[in-house]
Amino acid sequence: MSAELGGFAAALHTPRREDGSIDFEALVRNADWVISQGASGVVPCGGTGEYSDLTLAQRSEIVEQLAWVPKVKAKLVAGVGSGSLRDSVRLAHHALHTGADAVLLPPPHFYRYGASDLLPFFRAAARAIDGPTMLYNLAGFVSPLDADLVAELIGTDEHIIGIKDSSGDLEILRRLSQTGTPCVRVQGHDGWLAESLRQGLADAAISGPASVVPEAMRAVFETFGNEDAFSASVTHFEQFLQQLLRFPYPWVIKWAAQFRGLDPVTFPIPLSAKRDQDRQAFMSWFETWLENGPPPGPDFRRP
Repeated sequence: MSAELGGFAAALHTPRREDGSIDFEALVRNADWVISQGASGVVPCGGTGEYSDLTLAQRSEIVEQLAWVPKVKAKLVAGVGSGSLRDSVRLAHHALHTGADAVLLPPPHFYRYGASDLLPFFRAAARAIDGPTMLYNLAGFVSPLDADLVAELIGTDEHIIGIKDSSGDLEILRRLSQTGTPCVRVQGHDGWLAESLRQGLADAAISGPASVVPEAMRAVFETFGNEDAFSASVTHFEQFLQQLLRFPYPWVIKWAAQFRGLDPVTFPIPLSAKRDQDRQAFMSWFETWLENGPPPGPDFRRP
């Protein structure tokens, strides 16, 4: 897989109905749409998918609903983060057996662990999973990974094929690039995508925004190499990223999905009156931003 993953993959949000059940029809529709608009793959049950608010059974069913993805020449990379080694291995075995190309493994969530704790965790997980495993540096939400730990793991375990680095720092990707370590280097922090491409530090991107504005992400990749066009595409994309910073993640992605007709929106907590006003302001801004964006492909407004 490491030699084949390129371009951008969309980290999918998890659409839910009002009663909390997962809207699998909307999930499949979203995956099909982003692939048709240039995504090289889809990644369910990651940070954008709010995996900590899903049961193991729900996550297994999500992967099952997306088992068709590898059959249409796109990659399926399943997030398998959990609070324990046991549950991550269980999720990974199911995902790979179902047909996923690889699994995306972050440190165990909630408690903070150091490198000396995470080294045996990842080694034990890779050995037990016994299949293509990508490290997931989700530093804003769980224990961060450092460059020394990542280099040691990728350099010594055949099953750890690379990393999605969402830390907002280039140190890890730069280390892997400088040492020439054979692996897939994935930029997971959208704000650092442009610089990663300019410096040749990333093979691909996995992006939450790509699940709702794939044309903006596609424009970044398609214009790379033409600095003027690339800079314009990056500026447009980063305007959307600035909106993300105003709200808890992934609220903006959900609102964008609702505006584009992908699915209705639900949240794990109630929105205040102020937040609802902010939502209305974002929707108005988003409509204008879409109209001023890169030339859209067919049916972009109505996926």
